[in-house]
Amino acid sequence: MSYRILGKYLSDLNRDFIKHSETKLSEYGITLNMWRCMMLIDNNKNCNLKDIARLLNVDGAIVTRNIKKLEVLNYVTKIKRNDDNRFFSLCLTEEGLSILRSINKYQDNWYDKVMNGFKEEECEELIGLLKKLCRNIKI
Repeated sequence: MSYRILGKYLSDLNRDFIKHSETKLSEYGITLNMWRCMMLIDNNKNCNLKDIARLLNVDGAIVTRNIKKLEVLNYVTKIKRNDDNRFFSLCLTEEGLSILRSINKYQDNWYDKVMNGFKEEECEELIGLLKKLCRNIKI
């Protein structure tokens, strides 16, 4: 019985997040997965396609398509590595970085909405518990 309740709450939360996110993301012609790629590139300097796929736990072909779209939009660029020309690192362009900041600021509003009434310790505990749930599904 508890799994039904947990599933419902997680589904409700995810649905609201997607609904909120799509409005802002569509302004820039990107999807939720493309935004996640941009965040990972920003947080993981010199990462590559395989790194992004691993961190998102998705198929490499999906990441490749998303990165190509981000390149066309001039939000991401590929930089050849000095040590091996066969490989490249991903980097946000100035435009991509500016857009990422704008989207993240918008997403902060959603976070503030759903965490309304929580004490800081409760927020940290909730996030810790959700991380633990995610670790359990990777086993």
